[in-house]
Amino acid sequence: MPEKSLVRTALVVDPDTGYPVPDYFGTANWAYSPPLRKFFDALPGLGTGGANALGQYIPVAVADKTTYPGSDYYEIAVVEFKEQLHSDLPPTTLRGYVQLSATVVPGAQIALTYNGTPILKGDGTQAYGVDAPHYLGPAIIATRDVPVRIKFYNLLPTGAGGDLFIPVDTTVMGAGHGPLGHQAMPMHYTQNRADIHLHGNNTVWISDGTPHQWITPAGEDTPYPEGVSVVNVPDMENVDDPRDGMQTLYYTNAQSARLMFYHDHSYGITRLNVYAGEAAAYLLTDQVEQDLINGTNKSGVNPGLAKILPEIGIPLVIQDKTFVDANTILATDPTWVWGTTPGTPNTGDLWYPHVYSPAQNPWDMTGVNPFGRWMYGPWFWPPTTNVKHQPVPNPYYDPVNAPGQPPMIPAMPFPSMPGEAFMDTPIVNGTAYPYLEVEPKAYRFRILNAADDRFFNLQMYVADPAGNISPDTGYATEVKMVSAAGTPGLPADWPSGVPDPSAKGPDWIQIGTEGGFLPSPVVIPSQPITWNLNATTFNAGNVNQHSLLLGTAERADVIVDFSQYAGQTLILYNDAPAAFPAADPRYDYYTGNPDLTAEGGAPSTQPGYGPNIRTIMQIRVAASAPAPAYDITALEAVFTKTATKRGVFEASHDPIIMPQAAYNSAYNVTDLPANAAGAYVQLHEFSKTFRPIDASGALLLPVTLPIEPKALQDEMGEVYDLEYGRMSGMLGLEFPVTSSNFSQFVVYGYASPPVEIIKGTANLNAAPIGSLNDGTQIWKITHNGVDTHTIHTHLFSVQLINRVAWDGAMLPPDPNELGWKETFRVNPLEHTIIALRPNIPSTSQVPFEVPNSVRLIDPTMPEGAVLTPPPPAGWFDPLGNPINQVTNHYVNFGWEYVYHCHILAHEEMDMMHAMVFAVPPKAPTNLVANLFGNGLDRRVVLTWMDTSINETSVTVQRAASSAGPWTTIATLPSGSISYTDPIDITNNVYYYRVFASNTVGDTITPGFPTMTVDSDFSNVVQVGQNQDQPPAAPTNLTATLLNGPQVSLTWYNTNTETGYVVERSNNGEPYFTLVTLPGNNTGNANYTDTDILPGNNYTYRVAAVNAAGLSAYSNTASVSLLTVPAAPSNVTVTAKRIGSSFNDLVTLTWNDNANNETGYRIQRANNATFTIGRVTSMVGANTTTYQTTVSRYTIYYFRVQAISGAERSAWVNAQPLPIITP
Repeated sequence: MPEKSLVRTALVVDPDTGYPVPDYFGTANWAYSPPLRKFFDALPGLGTGGANALGQYIPVAVADKTTYPGSDYYEIAVVEFKEQLHSDLPPTTLRGYVQLSATVVPGAQIALTYNGTPILKGDGTQAYGVDAPHYLGPAIIATRDVPVRIKFYNLLPTGAGGDLFIPVDTTVMGAGHGPLGHQAMPMHYTQNRADIHLHGNNTVWISDGTPHQWITPAGEDTPYPEGVSVVNVPDMENVDDPRDGMQTLYYTNAQSARLMFYHDHSYGITRLNVYAGEAAAYLLTDQVEQDLINGTNKSGVNPGLAKILPEIGIPLVIQDKTFVDANTILATDPTWVWGTTPGTPNTGDLWYPHVYSPAQNPWDMTGVNPFGRWMYGPWFWPPTTNVKHQPVPNPYYDPVNAPGQPPMIPAMPFPSMPGEAFMDTPIVNGTAYPYLEVEPKAYRFRILNAADDRFFNLQMYVADPAGNISPDTGYATEVKMVSAAGTPGLPADWPSGVPDPSAKGPDWIQIGTEGGFLPSPVVIPSQPITWNLNATTFNAGNVNQHSLLLGTAERADVIVDFSQYAGQTLILYNDAPAAFPAADPRYDYYTGNPDLTAEGGAPSTQPGYGPNIRTIMQIRVAASAPAPAYDITALEAVFTKTATKRGVFEASHDPIIMPQAAYNSAYNVTDLPANAAGAYVQLHEFSKTFRPIDASGALLLPVTLPIEPKALQDEMGEVYDLEYGRMSGMLGLEFPVTSSNFSQFVVYGYASPPVEIIKGTANLNAAPIGSLNDGTQIWKITHNGVDTHTIHTHLFSVQLINRVAWDGAMLPPDPNELGWKETFRVNPLEHTIIALRPNIPSTSQVPFEVPNSVRLIDPTMPEGAVLTPPPPAGWFDPLGNPINQVTNHYVNFGWEYVYHCHILAHEEMDMMHAMVFAVPPKAPTNLVANLFGNGLDRRVVLTWMDTSINETSVTVQRAASSAGPWTTIATLPSGSISYTDPIDITNNVYYYRVFASNTVGDTITPGFPTMTVDSDFSNVVQVGQNQDQPPAAPTNLTATLLNGPQVSLTWYNTNTETGYVVERSNNGEPYFTLVTLPGNNTGNANYTDTDILPGNNYTYRVAAVNAAGLSAYSNTASVSLLTVPAAPSNVTVTAKRIGSSFNDLVTLTWNDNANNETGYRIQRANNATFTIGRVTSMVGANTTTYQTTVSRYTIYYFRVQAISGAERSAWVNAQPLPIITP
């Protein structure tokens, strides 16, 4: 590697750490792979038949169907091994998964070793593999509704040998000290921790593989042998010893066909373990997919018996790596001391960035550090003055001999995690720059972007026959490009400096994503990346055109027809910027790129060689007779639902949440909403009324759901590392609109009280959307920052409804983003709207009970420790109220999952939240009541069986009738199995029942959300004598709508009741019990219903009850809640003198945007928060002007809102704000 513009500086060793101090301002602190020949090695395939000349292939796991009948069982281990990833490289040290030999599935029984040393199980016996370890193996092929069970072994080396061979930053959350601090020996969590997260599976939380579910190898000397959330599968082999190096896992597979993958998720080292190789494919198939492959029709989607899909598909797992080049690394990265021979660079080792190079240099006249890569808080605006470690003196400062060195440097840890790790060499299925030989026919590819941080925009072009021809293979290696100066005659929207459109190869025919099959196939042509360059739009700079764009962890199920390319060579090409969308040219490695060594980048790449991140793979189409062109019309016909056949999407998935016209063909309807108001969530909406659909696509009655305001922030100065001032990114919330007249965010790190609390729905058919038992939510994720983030939700997939820019520009989903997704892109300066309806596994899918996750908020800190607040302003609750401090305490996280950015460097800079699922406990059973005592000592002793392991309390209720109303007489701690009710001398009849409750969320920190869900009721038991007659029906029921909104109910009592049952009907649906109340026995009875939402009609009825039973119902009473009126716009205020008076005349005008308002409210005040001198006035509906007299020479603030009954729009400030009267 040339050393142009690099002045070597003798390194200074930090006496506290023993590591060299990086030269931040005179060295690239980066490394580049050796110049590897492109397209020299074949693409590894599945199984031994897919081996290339290097011996690479992806093993396929062999299922044991005997040990656990009805399930596929595997024993999988993580091991360290070596594999050659390119002919020009020596073998690379990796960590990855291997299937272990067992009695039922012995396989090849290969004795596993590392560097000749046997790999032993925890019991000291030799570990044998069904096959040898291979990168990205073993792939698991599963079948819908057939569970997969895994016994997972951590067989990584122990002690110092267990340390990773790439840099580990122990200041990253979860990678450094544990709760014992300096008292522990060793103090840090070990670097050989591992777990398995099956990315995309809807399984129980104990098998999700969250960051706290890692294990260490047996025999590891550590006070932290496993993560705090490790819970093994109850009905599998007992491996509960935390030091046995084993763990059991259970996957339901209760979902449609799709490509998933399993990978490590260990706290603090996820990005490193995945980069080192801990990832493998998991392919789930179902009857629909098998019908399309085999030409059968068992699912009802394929009556024509078309063999429409080309087999199960060829996996293309795409990643980027940088390999150590021992000949050049010390010139550009002189502090590299890792690898298989620490301290001595070893060619072929994996390289990972480890110096946080600041982008700024305040002592340079430009203010810029040419070698810098990421923002540094103390040198940013506004400066992050609350960072603990401020800049320190620069040991390399020498104004005479090194004038480029400033007097201060960042006080960074070393090694330090990077902002991102964008590498220079693409690998596919583990091989750098592979080639694939195909026949001229259609193929199916299952593509996964498994890179840590890089996006890929995949296109196909015919290789330039006039360009470079490899002397080793005889095939063209480059793509013909368009001059950066532009070329006449090209398509109007074709950019310059990109591939020649005349060389475009076959289109992508996308049929699925990570969420399974799409509603309909989507044809995607090759298209270079373009950006929104309209400076008048708020989201200018975002990517607006692309081809097959895959963010990290996104997947694409595609068909490519090579029938028109017989005898030709194609290049799989990528031009996605890194970072995305704001490209840094130093991460764009391509043939003939400018020499960027003066800025810490790479020299020009030569034709036929790497580093080159654009030319991913070569495809050689055989010069044989081509097959007929692929029949996409037939494919579309199979996907479409008709009157006589099911559609692929409808047969594969639960109904979509919010219908849109794009789903018409999937459900054989024509009436799904097509306009923005009906199909999308718009900028001004804080709730959404829509009509869901049933499984057949029929529209149901309207429902109204609130929109949950979420936030994402990644901009320096607004989120950052409080210790060192490094960049960060965090998820959070947007304050409710009612608390402020402007947008405000509150961000939370992973170690925070949970704010995402969701009701788990076990039976979607029994809980319609919008019903009381439904867990459906709509999220609006507002992104104030610079990067596009791929957000991944564990457990469930979401519907991407739309995006909308901050200026209101509506951005519908791309056609290949329709359907269900569990990884989706969130763009800067846009709102991303998703709908989610989590379906927790049912008892038929999970043959065991699952406990709650109860743990400390931050398991790396001791209980009672003060938690680090989020920057920049500290703790706030979700309503924006400041909180002095949050201490570390135990919280019931329910069924705990996470959602996070799947740019793995961002995930571990704290862009991750726990998601808390409230799952109802099992009901108590066998309730028995026994009456004891006499006179005043009469008492009822209740006993029951506690059948649940996740209740947090037990409630005892009593009634005078078996039909209620029921009164709670005791709330008992979890595990209670008895209660004594003192009834004194009464002879009244009593009925009893009990139920269990599960309260999740932080019940200690004020202001944070909690949720309580209840079990079914136990059996009902009785003591005493029954009455003969039920009471008369209540009369004169009235319902009055009040502010809030809330409904006040009153009725006349019947004098003989012991209680009341109040029932409600929502929008004409069946009545349900809203509440049970005790008897009144005199005068009017009343109740206030606060659980109502705008846009609904509510009808009420009341029955009285006593020991003899339920009365007839009262009359019915109804209220209608008008929808929230639209807010006025263009609100202006003017003031003018009134002659020689001491008053001025103020005139307000506005646009009337509502069609249902009953009036407008106008407020004026003398301060911006409208708390001083506030005066409120009202005007009638359809009014657009208001005048009043005010004092002269005074500052006033005015605002207007629309009113509709108890509903009101958001306030709109009058401009100018404020106005000073003349």
